[in-house]
Amino acid sequence: MRYDKNSIDYQVNLEALHEMEECVPMTKPERDAIRTWVKKGYELESNPWNYLDSDGMSLNYLQAYRLYYGYSSGPWDYWKGPDTQTYWDDTLKCFIPKEDFC
Repeated sequence: MRYDKNSIDYQVNLEALHEMEECVPMTKPERDAIRTWVKKGYELESNPWNYLDSDGMSLNYLQAYRLYYGYSSGPWDYWKGPDTQTYWDDTLKCFIPKEDFC
């Protein structure tokens, strides 16, 4: 895939990456993977595994990366309470709200 490093879309994606790196705690392998993804010209809000949230929207790369490699929660979720957490459905490859889990 060829991408134009001078395009507005590429620059917007790089800026979003820099903002995420400042705000979101992540490990070095996560940081390296997300940088590679964005620098190849892909959007930060997309993922190669086509994982979706409970509303059917695409997960961003970091969220999908964490699910793909088997750790959907961690210290970055310390502020979330049990009422806000959703469940991952392996068959549908998306999050399911607690209300729909029963």
